[in-house]
Amino acid sequence: MIRIRPKTGVLAGGVGLERLLAALLQYGTWVGSFVMATGIVLRASGFESAMRAGSVAMTAGVCIVIVLPVARLVLMLAVYLAGREYRFAWIAAFVLLIVAAGCVAGVRLGPLAG
Repeated sequence: MIRIRPKTGVLAGGVGLERLLAALLQYGTWVGSFVMATGIVLRASGFESAMRAGSVAMTAGVCIVIVLPVARLVLMLAVYLAGREYRFAWIAAFVLLIVAAGCVAGVRLGPLAG
């Protein structure tokens, strides 16, 4: 379990929120890039089944990169709640709500776009 010192945003081990966010975004970007590169290599192989798998891998890599900002918000919300920083937790939750509303609106209005 992660322990956070109240009102400091610093984990019990001395790691701050900034380092957690940097690690999440850095490793998430590397993973997404690796998955996309694997998809490109598979697509370039020329085999039908590998080309299909490559398309799936490229789509998965793009999805990973797209989800990173949302994962950042979720991590911030968790750290703020654990640190009893309720004002910042409320802001992070509100931004997540806006992102969710945008996703719902996009899915609902998608057929109208073309």
